[in-house]
Amino acid sequence: MDSAQKLRPLARVTQLSRSCRQKIAALIFRCYGRVPSTRGKGFSAYRNSSIDRLVNDEEFLRLLQQARPLPTGTGVQLDERVIEYPWVFSKLLSYREETRFLDAGSALNHSFIMNHPLVKRHKWTLLTLAPEPECFANLGVSYVYDDLRATPFKEDYFDAVFCVSVIEHVGMDNTGYTPDKSYRQIRPRDYLSAIDEMKRVLKPNGWLFLTLPFGRYENHGWFQQFDSALLLDLISQFRPRKEEKVFFRSSPQGWQQCPENDCKSLGYWFAPKPDSPANEKSRYTALQVSAMGLACIALQK
Repeated sequence: MDSAQKLRPLARVTQLSRSCRQKIAALIFRCYGRVPSTRGKGFSAYRNSSIDRLVNDEEFLRLLQQARPLPTGTGVQLDERVIEYPWVFSKLLSYREETRFLDAGSALNHSFIMNHPLVKRHKWTLLTLAPEPECFANLGVSYVYDDLRATPFKEDYFDAVFCVSVIEHVGMDNTGYTPDKSYRQIRPRDYLSAIDEMKRVLKPNGWLFLTLPFGRYENHGWFQQFDSALLLDLISQFRPRKEEKVFFRSSPQGWQQCPENDCKSLGYWFAPKPDSPANEKSRYTALQVSAMGLACIALQK
């Protein structure tokens, strides 16, 4: 067998669809009983496969909608996206007619999200700083590249705004998301300007749905983890007609809803680099997560 023949099976594997790769990653997990490394190629596929399963589980979405306890083992060793995306979908359950939505920060710009029936039936505008590899203009999605602190939209335009793990980046060093070096900033209070802007573009009685990492205050340069004081400032700035708050924390048994006070001491978790000293690696748990605590907030204009 020549070298070209040997490479053909590998070429076929690399050409597998995203859904096939996700299924293979999930199968590997079931067979070997471990989550792929966060730095390995299989982790994103496994995580997205897990999220895809949850956002298609209406019973699970109803648990989130009703703020009821989650099953033990939910999202074990996965980051906060495994809660954030289903929480967003639990809110979409309430919108049965075609509705105009804004994704402030473009966190929903993924195939397994944008092709979901609960998403496809609405009109979406995605606002972000710069173009991204994935684009769903063929689904009628509009893309706007601008600053969340000064958007080009008219007042009272959107029925709801979704802001998924974005507000903590506003005013911080965003050069990881755009080549524009002017976004290398240290203006941690600018999230309040973004809150004003999102309220401005909401229709009367419209809802802002946002999620953010929550625990003790931490400033990491490119984002900041919110604590109770910052969250209170955010809500006070919006001055909501109604508000809903729910908190989650990660543990070796998975993600679970908890009181706000149970998150207050939580820090933000970073995986050590593969070449880190053994004593540094030993400081970390086996959890493959980012935020250890998560706040999901709904504010009505």
